[in-house]
Amino acid sequence: MHPFSSVEGAIAAIDALDRGLREFELSVSDKLQDYLGVQMAQITDRALARGWEPISFMQKNGFRRYRFKAMRRA
Repeated sequence: MHPFSSVEGAIAAIDALDRGLREFELSVSDKLQDYLGVQMAQITDRALARGWEPISFMQKNGFRRYRFKAMRRA
């Protein structure tokens, strides 16, 4: 899995996912890990809007692999 190096690319990948997907992983370049976390907030906001929440991440060499899962329905 190639890490995304742009917010737009990561968001496009999330938008392309099937809404019925229960879990997925997204690799994001360390270049997007800004001091305030604004770029990851944009990516996470799109995942939340589509019904997935972050559950963990693993730091790798030059990127982080984020795991998301479907949110529970009320």
